[in-house]
Amino acid sequence: MKVDVLFFAAAREKAGAERVSVELADGATVAQLWQRLGADHPPLAAALTSCRAAVDEEFAPASTVLRDGAVVAVLPPVSGG
Repeated sequence: MKVDVLFFAAAREKAGAERVSVELADGATVAQLWQRLGADHPPLAAALTSCRAAVDEEFAPASTVLRDGAVVAVLPPVSGG
């Protein structure tokens, strides 16, 4: 299956891209996507441990099973006041 990944803020800088498409096995989870992204974009790997996922515009835990055509946003923590 194919999912589109959108990177925001520091995750975009570390990935070196705003958006990528990733091929995964059917039944893959957000956690498996994170592993793949870390392997494909080594500077991003450490940052992914503190990032949240939004799948099709809804926050999703690491155990969420992805579907073909899903759009996954990689959201790093935000600080400020």
